[in-house]
Amino acid sequence: MTKLIPMAAMLTLFACQTVRAQEIQVPQPYQLSSRGVISEAATEAYKQAIESCYEGKPGDAPHGPEFLACLKQQYRSESETLAGAYSATMSFLKSSSDRTAKVRNAQSAWTKFRDANCAFARAVAPQDQADEFYYDCLLRATIDRRVELRSLVGD
Repeated sequence: MTKLIPMAAMLTLFACQTVRAQEIQVPQPYQLSSRGVISEAATEAYKQAIESCYEGKPGDAPHGPEFLACLKQQYRSESETLAGAYSATMSFLKSSSDRTAKVRNAQSAWTKFRDANCAFARAVAPQDQADEFYYDCLLRATIDRRVELRSLVGD
């Protein structure tokens, strides 16, 4: 009987340490890189935008006219926010014409990529959801770019 008590205490201590170890989440290496931080922040912003548009039963994919209208509104809002971030970036870098030229070129290339990529998303989407795929793509790309710009030059 006396051997059972220390064994039970050991098992309890082990269980408590295991629970504590599970509570402490050590960041993964990709989460600590600059791209990982940007990706995590963009994913969180996108999640919030989509959740604000979702009015369905858990587990159902969001879709329909209300969802599309909300996606369009979220995209317009994010586009305005991105325009502000771009203007702030250009203002911040105004003392370096070389850097502002690089940002201008990068933004132009990004816009062309976004437009082509989202047109592709629309083209491969089920016909009745093509607009939803398109605006979802625009929304995600715009959030990604906004977060990236702010992260690269400081927020």
